[in-house]
Amino acid sequence: MKRRRFLWLIIAVLVIILSLSLTKIGNKKTYKEITGYSDGNYIYTCSKPIKARLEKIPGPLGAPEGKSYIPIDKEEAKLFCHSTAAIENEGKIKILQRPEVLDLISKYQYKDVTIKALEFKYIKDEGFVDRLLPAYKDKEIGCIIVLETPGEKRVYLEDEKLETFEELDYQTFLQSLDSVSDADRQLFIANLQ
Repeated sequence: MKRRRFLWLIIAVLVIILSLSLTKIGNKKTYKEITGYSDGNYIYTCSKPIKARLEKIPGPLGAPEGKSYIPIDKEEAKLFCHSTAAIENEGKIKILQRPEVLDLISKYQYKDVTIKALEFKYIKDEGFVDRLLPAYKDKEIGCIIVLETPGEKRVYLEDEKLETFEELDYQTFLQSLDSVSDADRQLFIANLQ
């Protein structure tokens, strides 16, 4: 009788172990590092490889759904991956690839870091850019980017080739805006994306 109970106990333990193993195998997700992805609506480019898993996504314009690698950490993707539909995002991606910027960001949680660029139509408006940054009238500004972490806020001025020609702490940048009208200052702040 004791042998029979012992045998049933061993069988029960084996069944539980096998069941758990099969569950883990059945739930196994496929992960990989990506540098870009599509969510079914937009195509995103990432400034660094991020971990993603294969997921179903809706098809565009009612087309059948498909599969795509979607970032696991949504906050990481929000910071490092940007839609290629907006031209100002190219400047953000370039800044986020810089080793010193990555080192700064690594001190914080991704959700606490933001990067924004002045909407491109305002960059093309030379009158606005000249009023905003009169000290840089002789420079061709291609992008103005603001990186904010809990510890500091930085401004990057890039030329038309998206090469940084000036890096300022935010307080210094605000002082350079002292001569700017309140309307232009508000227009700048309101159109950071």
